[in-house]
Amino acid sequence: MMWTLHRALNSLFDLLLWPFQIRSPWPGLVVASLVTAAVLVALFSVSSSPSAIRRSRNKLLARTLELLLFQHDLRVGLTACGRIVSANLAYLWQFLKPMCLGLIPLLLLFVQMESWFERRPFRVGEPGVLTVQLATAYPVLTTPVQLQLSDAIRVDSPPVRIPSKNELAWRFVAESDTAHWADVTVAEVRERKHVVIGKSLARVAPVRVSQGAAREVFSPSEKPLAASSPVQRMEISYPTRKLFLGLTEIPWIAAALVLMMVFSLGLGRLLGVPMA
Repeated sequence: MMWTLHRALNSLFDLLLWPFQIRSPWPGLVVASLVTAAVLVALFSVSSSPSAIRRSRNKLLARTLELLLFQHDLRVGLTACGRIVSANLAYLWQFLKPMCLGLIPLLLLFVQMESWFERRPFRVGEPGVLTVQLATAYPVLTTPVQLQLSDAIRVDSPPVRIPSKNELAWRFVAESDTAHWADVTVAEVRERKHVVIGKSLARVAPVRVSQGAAREVFSPSEKPLAASSPVQRMEISYPTRKLFLGLTEIPWIAAALVLMMVFSLGLGRLLGVPMA
């Protein structure tokens, strides 16, 4: 079920960001933030009451003005503070339902954005590490494991075996920016991990996990491994993407949240949906 939903969202985001697969991530981030803000505004429009929000906001404003007008009267000031708190809670309550309704859709959209903007593809000649975790029934020290790579990837070192985690790790280097893959075969079961190389914005899937609702939510880009597979986890050590505003490096999620706030307020005002 989760993979079916991810596949639909993957297709939508791939289509949305296809024109923006250039070196700078900013155009794609702006467009993805705008679409996410539009979804947020749509959720607010169907789940909130503009008139109730307006009444709560006006009541909060009236209580605040009351405090300012009678600030020299201690008794009135104290009671006005209590009424301000009550009015503020009533105002925030109007946003609770839309926030709860939008929590899961927004989480899924942020997971999609994370797969595009958190990490970047490898550059040609840049080293990476493939880590494979086996099921406990297949001890890493005694289980034969075969690695097969696409033609333009070469392994730099023999596998490092980590018994405490039941993992193997290979260091590799890609020699061209075409599509790449790495196949791992254990007990006649072959599992594939895609490897992304290039300079342009692209979807990056650092981890392929075994089936499980909580794990699958945060791994949208590749089909989960079967629960019965001897391979439980495959991970590629992609570099973290650096996003700059001028000379200042900022986290992509901070930039996305600011853009979403601006777009949400603008779209809400344009469509008559109160967002604040």
